[in-house]
Amino acid sequence: MIPLKDQELIRQKFANEMVEQVKVDLFTQRDLGLYVPGKEPCHTCKPTQEMLQELAALTDKISLRIHVLEEAVEEARRFGVERVPAIILRGKDGPVLKFYGIPSGYEFPEFIETIVHLSRGEAPIPEEAKKQIRRLRDEVRVQVFVTPTCPYCPQMARAAFGLAMINPKVKAEVVEVSEFPELARRYNVRAVPLTVINDRVAIPGAVPPRVLAEQVVKAATAPLAGLAGPQGEASQLGEEPGGRRPGGLILP
Repeated sequence: MIPLKDQELIRQKFANEMVEQVKVDLFTQRDLGLYVPGKEPCHTCKPTQEMLQELAALTDKISLRIHVLEEAVEEARRFGVERVPAIILRGKDGPVLKFYGIPSGYEFPEFIETIVHLSRGEAPIPEEAKKQIRRLRDEVRVQVFVTPTCPYCPQMARAAFGLAMINPKVKAEVVEVSEFPELARRYNVRAVPLTVINDRVAIPGAVPPRVLAEQVVKAATAPLAGLAGPQGEASQLGEEPGGRRPGGLILP
């Protein structure tokens, strides 16, 4: 999966930069090798597992566990896993970071950086964003919809994961949306990155971590009508009068 020359670079990076153990849990689907009516096959589960096994072999600071979703009900409930492939990343006494799909393309380098940040206990966001998100008192779900070919998506994935590292009330998950067309339809994803807060507020495009932190706090504490913020960089998203997307999400 990972070219040998890249493996050596990653091995050196892990050796030089990782400090504490990082726990990785992969939720996957059993490969039956045949078509089962009513059950969609997971085309990226096998390559995702192979990629994670190769990464875990590059350092003794990554511990990898593999679960079959249907057989790991309690573990799936514990981490809030709803679909496969799902990758759960955990540092020492830290947050639970969730990635749905295979982190490839532009997302792969950021995935490696996330592992390193967790190992070091360092949130990759500026101090202003940290101050904002520490104000959060209620749990907030932050979903970042990405694709492997989007150069702006890693910025929003890093910001969401960074907020979760500072305040575990932030339940951050990154979704490789091309693997989950039902989610693309549900949230009317027409361009990426698209960040959805509590299934109510949508932030199109890439915005600074400070802005994301502000919107996360407002989504938890203020009436929806009071939300305000700049538009992101993606302009292809559909919008109805009053700043409401067809899916019912509010655009700040």
